Parts: sequence; C-alpha cells; structure tokens
Amino acid sequence: MTEHNLGKWHHVYNGHGKTFTINEKKIAMFNIDGKLFAFDDECPHVGASLGSGKLEGKLVTCPAHEWQFDVTSGECITVDRCDDGCYVDTYPVKMENRRDNFNLALISNFISLG
Repeated sequence: MTEHNLGKWHHVYNGHGKTFTINEKKIAMFNIDGKLFAFDDECPHVGASLGSGKLEGKLVTCPAHEWQFDVTSGECITVDRCDDGCYVDTYPVKMENRRDNFNLALISNFISLG
C-alpha cells in the first residue's frame, strides 16, 4: 500500500468535506467529530462531487440528485434510488503527529506515486 500525505488534519473542518486529487483521482474526505473518512469523490450515478455534498451525521448527500452515502462504509442508503449494492470505495486514513503537527496520510493500493 502507498501512503499519500495530504496535509494537516485540521484543514478538513468538523462536519464538512474536502476533496483531494491524487494522480488525477479525486478523493472526498470528511471529518466527523475528529475522525476522518475517505472515499471516492465521484457519485456512481452521474459523477457529481460527493466532497461538496451536505453532511448530516454520517451521511453525505450528493448535490446532483440527492443520493445519500454512509461516509463510514461508502454504502448508498437511498434505497428507492440506488441500485442494489451501490457504493463508493472507501480508504483508510492515518493521522500522524510529526513535530506537533498532525498530518493526514491516505493509504491506498490503487494510486501509485509514479
């Protein structure tokens, strides 16, 4: 697996999302009470940015057609709209303390540093 340093964790504000691009792949990251969750930014429905969606609890709402995804699992919970088994891929996030600065590291096996 490859780690990608994405900056200081406090740049992802509590209750909000932020989108990062790593080697042309967009990743949405959300902060829920100091815990970070990362997943594919692109909604599988029409490709809208989930990172710009509204977060309520652990659910983010796609800004295009209001599909909702659980940021902890990537599962689409809008049963009447999502196809059975619809989800976005999730990725582990590691928070490190380096010289009193906390950094984010996205751990992935789909993105190489090339």
